[in-house]
Amino acid sequence: MDRRLKILYVIENSCYGGGERTFSMLLRGLPKEKFGLYCASLPSGRFYEETKDRCRFLPLDLARRFRPGNIPLLRRLIAENGIDIVHSQGARADFYSALAASRTGAKAAATVAMPVEGFDVNFFKKRAYAALAALAARRTAAAITVTKELKARLEGRYPRVELIPNPVDLSMFDPRNFDATPVMDRFGLKGKLVLGALGRLEWQKGYPFLLSALKLLLERNPGLKEKLVCLIAGAGSLEARLRELAAAEGVLPNVVFCGEVAEARDFLGALDIFVMPSLLEGQPLALLEAMAMERPIVASDIPGISGTVTSGGTALLVTPGDAQALAEGLLRLIADRPFALRLGRAAGAAAGKSGLPAYLSAHERFYQRLAAGAR
Repeated sequence: MDRRLKILYVIENSCYGGGERTFSMLLRGLPKEKFGLYCASLPSGRFYEETKDRCRFLPLDLARRFRPGNIPLLRRLIAENGIDIVHSQGARADFYSALAASRTGAKAAATVAMPVEGFDVNFFKKRAYAALAALAARRTAAAITVTKELKARLEGRYPRVELIPNPVDLSMFDPRNFDATPVMDRFGLKGKLVLGALGRLEWQKGYPFLLSALKLLLERNPGLKEKLVCLIAGAGSLEARLRELAAAEGVLPNVVFCGEVAEARDFLGALDIFVMPSLLEGQPLALLEAMAMERPIVASDIPGISGTVTSGGTALLVTPGDAQALAEGLLRLIADRPFALRLGRAAGAAAGKSGLPAYLSAHERFYQRLAAGAR
């Protein structure tokens, strides 16, 4: 008899975001001798290609429209495969999974890296998502979240909340082992001072303030106009508006919108300074990856970032939404290269505490406790 714990991961997979990335790490890293691994999501894209050989894939479309039929479909998949724990991520996935698991004997668990308050939806949709999240939370055995601030916010909504910070794969993000040449060649970066940001082009990321900061920076130091390049990697709904803003601010010649990048490690390796002007975050993987690559970092002083780095120790933190403060932070690191390099080295040492083995072990213990409680 197969005594392994059977885990079903449920995620939308309409893009390759932080949820897909962390679930991919779990599916590829958990020991198959201990766990039977299943995944219900769209069977396409990068997430699917990374994980299809590490689990049994069960096609499930959670994208866009509300589909009540997904509840009985998930319930059938749980029963047919003898699933012990249904682990979801994302509002729709959490709702469907909690209601489906509640009638099967399986335990529902949810990773909540971003509460409903931070969703990219209008007021009415946010209210609807909040109602669905509250209903799902009452039927969820335990939630996992990534920062102390989020844990405090979620306690009381779920029966149990556990803190498992996000990981970085230190074997992949190694400052001594990368190839930035393709990035340098593609964007003509030889001899340039390269700033870079990595993340979805959505309001939470604060990119308008980065573009305004670049304008102020170049006004303060006109000599940088021929030398400075700012790479913005990612895709999202604001790309056209950000291009228009860059032109209006007069910084478009110094900005490159890179689109999604295949290798974050090599992109980060091409940067002199990593910038994260976010307004709202859970615990950004890109920040951990930039730390592991020993990049000097200027970032917003907000929960999720301030709980991961220390200002003046492993990064330079500035007031969120303040273009002047961001420009001054960037100018400081540009002017004081020894200080910037010290920040980068300290960030790399701090990232060493967020390695993938600890993340996998924490999930193993979480699943075993959850299953023991079920029994």
